[in-house]
Amino acid sequence: MQKEEFEKYLNLALSTGADYAELYYEQSSNCIYRLNDSKLDTMDTSQEIGLGIRITKGEESYYTSTNILTEEGISNLILRLLKNFPQENSKKVQLLELEDYSKKVGIPHKEFPIEKKKELLYQMDRIAREVSSFITQVSAGIVETDRIFTIANSNGKYCRGNSVLTRIISTVYAEKGNEKQQEFVDYGSGKGYELLEEVNIEEMMKKTATTAVEKLTAVDFKGGELPVIIAPGFGAVIFHEACGHGLEATAVAPHLSVFSDDLGKKIASDKVTLIDDGTIPDAWGSSIIDDEGNKTEKNVLIEKGILKKYLVDDFNSKQMKMKSNGCGRRQDYRYPTTSRMSNTYLAPGNDKIEDMIKSISLGVYCEKMSGGSVNPATGDFNFAVDTARLIENGEVKQLLKGITLIGNSKEILKNVEMISNDLVISAGYCGSKSGMIPVTIGQPTIKVSKILVGGKEE
Repeated sequence: MQKEEFEKYLNLALSTGADYAELYYEQSSNCIYRLNDSKLDTMDTSQEIGLGIRITKGEESYYTSTNILTEEGISNLILRLLKNFPQENSKKVQLLELEDYSKKVGIPHKEFPIEKKKELLYQMDRIAREVSSFITQVSAGIVETDRIFTIANSNGKYCRGNSVLTRIISTVYAEKGNEKQQEFVDYGSGKGYELLEEVNIEEMMKKTATTAVEKLTAVDFKGGELPVIIAPGFGAVIFHEACGHGLEATAVAPHLSVFSDDLGKKIASDKVTLIDDGTIPDAWGSSIIDDEGNKTEKNVLIEKGILKKYLVDDFNSKQMKMKSNGCGRRQDYRYPTTSRMSNTYLAPGNDKIEDMIKSISLGVYCEKMSGGSVNPATGDFNFAVDTARLIENGEVKQLLKGITLIGNSKEILKNVEMISNDLVISAGYCGSKSGMIPVTIGQPTIKVSKILVGGKEE
């Protein structure tokens, strides 16, 4: 679409009384390579072009989208939305010159030969199978996403951005007698295939396979209220789910968050500084501009236990009377933007991991977290631990199975007792009102003084 077309549709969108209109034009392509049974199983590709249309007046907002980009089709969609604003309006839009915030890619997806992609998948399969005869299956995959988007709105904003994502994933399965276990691993980055320069595939697959086999001997554990240590990286899913979502304007503005009235208050231990930073170069959840065309920011949400800031998008900024801070995100043109996390992590501390372990006579080391659920209104959560180990008399011992962590977001924030300096951020996806988006979550190794550990007696 050209500038003149954007202006024409924006003027139509304002013609019956709306006070704001936005167009979001997107072109995207996705490709997924999958290997199973030591052979390339599938290669799925898709391409899309579409347009999202948002029209607002006061606190009312209406959104629609289409992939039929004819003049008649787009105009008719806008006219349908305008039935909500039966007034006259003489406001006219004149867009500024296009600002291009597209980032450069080292090795674009299309320039990395398919044979090398296949070779990478076969290598992952071979390394894992060589670890043990108990390895029964290996699945491996590569996910490529390329997105170019243009934003034009009635304030005159006219800008372009892009997103390039590459993710390597694998699940290793192990079996011994009647016992079956599996271990998942992934590495994602906002880069092209230059990401292979920063990931050690052999080390990654050996560790994954070794853990899958070791899980075959995991034992049951009774549980109880205990101290826990949570490993760096994806362990931060607890803080992402139980705390991060509660700091998004989506929950804060309508007072659906347990943190809605806590700005400026102490809600965590002095050890806790929680940051959401969409500006980290080439991180999985980063972008130069958000999906509303605002530059992304480094937002310190909690600083030394004090709640300093919420994540606020353009639409909710009016209701909250707060400036938006570059966190308006969406899955694609089908979804209106709302406030979302990008790269959310606990800031490093100075405590030593060996001191954490030695301080615990009986507890659990949560090596890898899994899924869970949280009620944002109360902060109550329940998370499964995919890989956990017993801590006994200051030593990390055998693997445990069936471990869950049950608690409340405000309680766990106050019970963070020690934080090390080994920060790791991990790639993932997060679902909310504006769809499924790429995010990273991260933390150093931390010790939580007490939390309810669910388990099962042997």
